[in-house]
Amino acid sequence: MTSAEIRQSFLDFFREKQHTIVPSSSLLPDAPNLLFTNAGMNQFVPIFLGQQKPQWNPPRVADTQKCIRAGGKHNDLEDVGLDTYHHTFFEMLGNWSFGDYFKKEAIDWAWELLVERWKFPAQRLYATVYKPGPGEPSEFDNEAYEHWAHLFREADLDPKIHVLSSGKADNFWMMGDTGPCGPCSEVHVDLTSDGDTRGALVNKEDPSCI
Repeated sequence: MTSAEIRQSFLDFFREKQHTIVPSSSLLPDAPNLLFTNAGMNQFVPIFLGQQKPQWNPPRVADTQKCIRAGGKHNDLEDVGLDTYHHTFFEMLGNWSFGDYFKKEAIDWAWELLVERWKFPAQRLYATVYKPGPGEPSEFDNEAYEHWAHLFREADLDPKIHVLSSGKADNFWMMGDTGPCGPCSEVHVDLTSDGDTRGALVNKEDPSCI
């Protein structure tokens, strides 16, 4: 698939899931502490902070946001050219729920898009969920774990191998030093020739598993 086909397929998929498709916001954000738009959530910050109410019904949207990461918290400059997946400019695909659906739907749709629509081999996929280390906030994200475990079991795959846990550095999202935050979940794909690393390369900064 070309990048244009991936973009359109993503938006079409979430349109089918009753998401309103919203345009990419400007690369110059309306935020005093941000030089460039660096994430898809930037245009929705007032909603996350409770300053605005979502205008969509149902309150769910999807977009493909143009981003630049060349400074601040999300600075990828030092990694550009050292691997195959860090860039100063890129597009971030995102689906957003504002008090509507939650983990189950987000995980089910991620699986449906990757495995059923885009035909990723399920045996090459690994999901990660949050498990706090000593002194880290919150608790083990059992809800996300159970949803992922169910999907892998249905694919005749062992969740003990395909659902991994990690701490704050990899699986706890924070908007900043203060503000919205919480456990997050990721999907990694094994790109090695045999695709049988059993999760050993997840979060190891290896371009063979992204």
